[in-house]
Amino acid sequence: MSDRWRLRLEDQQIMWGKNELPSRLMTVFQEDDKYLDETWARQIDDANAAGAVDAAVTDIDDGDDETDEGIDETDEDIHNLFGYSATVATVLSRLKLMGFSPEGSRRAMASELQELRDWGGEDALYDSSPGGEPTRFDVSCEGVVTIGLDAHRKSCGWWGPEREAGLSRLESLCLDRLELFFEDDEDPRILLSALLNDQDLTKTLRLDLSDLLAADYFRSTDQVSTRALEELRESTVNTGPIIVITEGKFDSRVLARALRLVRPDVAGYFNFWDLEAMKAAGGTDRVVANLRSFAAAGVMNRVIGLLDNDSAGRQAERQLASVPLPKHYRYCRLPDLEYGRSYPTLGPSGDGESDINARACSVEFYFGTECLRGVDGYLVPVRWRGYNEAISDYQGELVNKPYVQSRIEDALSKAEAGGAALGEEWAPMRQLAERLIEVAEAN
Repeated sequence: MSDRWRLRLEDQQIMWGKNELPSRLMTVFQEDDKYLDETWARQIDDANAAGAVDAAVTDIDDGDDETDEGIDETDEDIHNLFGYSATVATVLSRLKLMGFSPEGSRRAMASELQELRDWGGEDALYDSSPGGEPTRFDVSCEGVVTIGLDAHRKSCGWWGPEREAGLSRLESLCLDRLELFFEDDEDPRILLSALLNDQDLTKTLRLDLSDLLAADYFRSTDQVSTRALEELRESTVNTGPIIVITEGKFDSRVLARALRLVRPDVAGYFNFWDLEAMKAAGGTDRVVANLRSFAAAGVMNRVIGLLDNDSAGRQAERQLASVPLPKHYRYCRLPDLEYGRSYPTLGPSGDGESDINARACSVEFYFGTECLRGVDGYLVPVRWRGYNEAISDYQGELVNKPYVQSRIEDALSKAEAGGAALGEEWAPMRQLAERLIEVAEAN
């Protein structure tokens, strides 16, 4: 027996597959949609636990062997053993929430067919029957999708497409063109949404997973739909962009540009959350709040909270450590700087030089000392401000931050326009980039 799953619309098997749990397709079902024959499922669970499943118990059907006997294809009990079911209305609502409307799915399919048609230089369908001239069918890509989907539904019986479905040559040609949408690398939700267009909303869709249960893919008591969603989430975590949450609008804007300069090979894998476009508040406390909000909302991408290397950043680390985050959520402070170990500072006790690492290093410090020099040629100093009781240290801040920020914008523009190799002044930004990559790889 093969480890198959089958999706049936009433008594028609409209989609199928084998040797895997259809994770993306399972997202249209929830645990409340599960059905099972408890006696049969219990026998299967016990047999799988013992490591010896009786073929007579598990071999529900193969559906591919014309010599199969003893199977009543009209027996409704066959698809009542284990799986998930919901009405067309419910499934369509869920598909639309995920962005798969019937109209949009059909347009996407037609667009993909049009690209293939343009690439091949074709503008019609041709029936190349042996021994005669090819018959031309002037059908648009939209028409191919409509005719092909109707032909698929027309041809499907209990075990899928039937040999004697009575399709016309045009219907067969259109259905052949849709073959690519049945392949494993296509999202099955596009095809399903398109197939359900104009269907009776009261009809039932039933995803039969009996074979997979019998093959020990899971236990009948497992939350299979939840597991499928977790598998999909893992896929999104591994393939989706890494969202970086920064403390301020300036930070997200310049870091995105800088990463493209110092690490263009990986910059496209990071997406800096645009606080400006989102009109979202900034600040250290907002990084903490946003990380927790993203986690509570179930955002599936990898997320990194990037904190300043200052007293407030250290306090934020403590706050984040107190409440566990999902394993694909991380946070870090900006790295220590060599020239930050002895930097000009202003304070109640007078001017001097102090180690500002972990006390005052914001993003502005990571574009080299030239951007930090004032019009007098000296480094713009840090002024010590309030005392942070939580970590027993002072918080420092650049005296003229807007001036330094304008210097950074100029440096970025020149680097982007110059096309030349970046010099040693970009070493701190390279260091920051490596920290970000190291944290991302740890996920």
